[in-house]
Amino acid sequence: MAHFHQKTLFVNLALVLFILTYVYRLVSTRIEVFGISTRPVGANSTGCYRFGQDIPEIQGCESIQVDPRTGLAYLACGNRSARQKWLIPSKKRSAAKADPSDSVLVMDGNDNIQVLRLVELDHTSNKLVPYTQEFRVHGFDIYWDTLDPTELTFMFVNHQRTGDGISIFQHKIGTRFLRHIKTVKSPLLYAANDVVATSRSTFYATNDMRSTNKLMRMIEILFGMPWGHIVYYGHEKMLTTAASGISYPNGIARSADGNTIYVAASSEPSINIFRPRPDGSLELMGKTVFGNFVPDNISVDTATGQLLVSGFLNTFEMFRYNREALSGSTTARPASSIRRLRPLPNPSDGFAVENVLSVGSSLLPSTTMATLQNQGRGVQRILLGSVMADHIAICRTRSQPANNEAQLAR
Repeated sequence: MAHFHQKTLFVNLALVLFILTYVYRLVSTRIEVFGISTRPVGANSTGCYRFGQDIPEIQGCESIQVDPRTGLAYLACGNRSARQKWLIPSKKRSAAKADPSDSVLVMDGNDNIQVLRLVELDHTSNKLVPYTQEFRVHGFDIYWDTLDPTELTFMFVNHQRTGDGISIFQHKIGTRFLRHIKTVKSPLLYAANDVVATSRSTFYATNDMRSTNKLMRMIEILFGMPWGHIVYYGHEKMLTTAASGISYPNGIARSADGNTIYVAASSEPSINIFRPRPDGSLELMGKTVFGNFVPDNISVDTATGQLLVSGFLNTFEMFRYNREALSGSTTARPASSIRRLRPLPNPSDGFAVENVLSVGSSLLPSTTMATLQNQGRGVQRILLGSVMADHIAICRTRSQPANNEAQLAR
C-alpha cells in the first residue's frame, strides 16, 4: 500500500511539474510576443514626418494601397470614435447613424488629396446616386487587369450593423467617384479583418477570431489560440473555408503573379506563405515566426516581390492607446516596426528579414500599414497608416534593388 501511495505521489508531482513548465513557457512566450517591458529604439526614422493633421478626412487611416502603375495612393480612413466600436472587443457596434461614414481618399506623390465619392446605380432612374449603405472600412485591396487598364476594382471589409461583408466597387482612374457593384455577405464571414482580390469578382478574406463573446475574444488574443481562418469567394459566388487553424489571421496580400498568398498570423506571431489550389483552398508552404514583433498589414512591392510589413513592438501599449486615444490624456506609448521581407527560393525557409523603420508614438502611434509610393527617378517614400491616429506619416527613402541583402530571421 505504501508503495502505491508513493507511486501516486510521484505521478501527481510529475503532472504538476509538467503543468507548471507548460504555463511558464506559455507566459514567457506571450510576454515576449506582447513586448511587455520592451523599450523600442527608433531606427532610420529621421526622414519621416507627419501629414494630414489639418485635413479632417485623414484620421483612422488603417489601410493604404498604392497603384504602382500610376503612383497614386488610396487611403481608407474613418471617424475614430466609430472605429473604436468595432476595433475594441469590449465595445458595441454603433446602433446610430450619427457617426460619419468612412472615407476613401486618393493622394499623389506631391501630397495632393481628393476625396472619392461613393455612388450606386438607382435601378429606377438608371442614374448614379449617393451610396446608401453603411460604410465602415477595415482592410481593403485594389485590383487591375489588362481588360481595361484605366479601371480599378476596390474590395473593402465593411463592418455594417447587419454583419460583416466585402463591399466591391469600381473606379475609373481620373474620376472622383467609386461605383458600388455588390456587397458579399455570408455566415462564414463573421469576423472579417482584411481582404485580397484575386480577380474583379473573387477574393480571399481573413476572419481574425472565432469568438464573438467579449471574454472569449480576449482569451483568443492573449493566449494566441489558433481559431481564425481564411475564406475564399470564387466564381461560383459562394464562400468556402480556404485555410483554418491560424492564430489571429490579420493582413493578407498576394504576390504580383498571383501564385502566392501571404497572411499575417498576429498571435503566433508569423507571416505565412500559402499556395492557392485550383479549388481555392490554400496550402501552407512555409512561414517566418517572429519574437516581439506582432505583424499587422502586408504590402507587396510588385517590382521586387518583397513584402513590407508593419507590426507592433509593445502590443499592450497599442491596446491601451486604442482605448484611450480619444480621451486626450493617454500616457500610452505604442511603438511599431516596419520590416522588409524577401521571399527565399524555397518557401519552406520563409523570408530574409530587414528592419526598415522603428516608429515611435510621437511620429505615428499604433502604426498598422506601410506601403511604398514611387515618385519617379528611383525615389520612393513609405506611407504609414494608423487605425486610431489623426494623421498619417511619410518617410522618404530610395528604391531598393531586387537582390537587397538582408538578415535572415531566426
